[in-house]
Amino acid sequence: MNTTIAFPAAKPELKLPSHSSHPLPLEERRRMDADIEALRLREANLRDYEARLRAWQEQIDANPSPGGPAAPATAGRMPVEGDPVLKSAWDKLIRARELLEAEQAHLRDDRLNLKEAMAVLKRREEALALRDARVTQREEELHAALEASMAEQGKSSALARFTQAPFAMAKSVFSSKPRPQ
Repeated sequence: MNTTIAFPAAKPELKLPSHSSHPLPLEERRRMDADIEALRLREANLRDYEARLRAWQEQIDANPSPGGPAAPATAGRMPVEGDPVLKSAWDKLIRARELLEAEQAHLRDDRLNLKEAMAVLKRREEALALRDARVTQREEELHAALEASMAEQGKSSALARFTQAPFAMAKSVFSSKPRPQ
């Protein structure tokens, strides 16, 4: 059973529904019209470019030129057989390409490892900065507590001396006089 498939036309038309119930302001409508026109121009340019590319590809497929750009040779297959100098040069080119790919892979791995190491180093640096901030804060708290303790100790001893001074004086006066018997 043969069925025919109908494909859409090559140039589909863009149809936008009109929203008469929600009229747009004149400035917005003009901007939208300009945008639509720009899109139509781009679409036309892309169609022309696609047509040129297709024509060019058909021309290349129809007339392969021996001196023109050849299809890329696969690795390990020589484009021209029989010439030992060309074969040697081709083998060197293949080997150089393999070495280059290996170096690129190593370089990529090194970059990834370096990036990972930098991230670890940055995390450690942030943790160290956080720890340093905590230690500094704790030192400041301890220093403030020590100063407060020293100040309290100094105040209490001065206060104790001040309040006990009359008793000490009386004690010294009575202890220096001989007692009547």
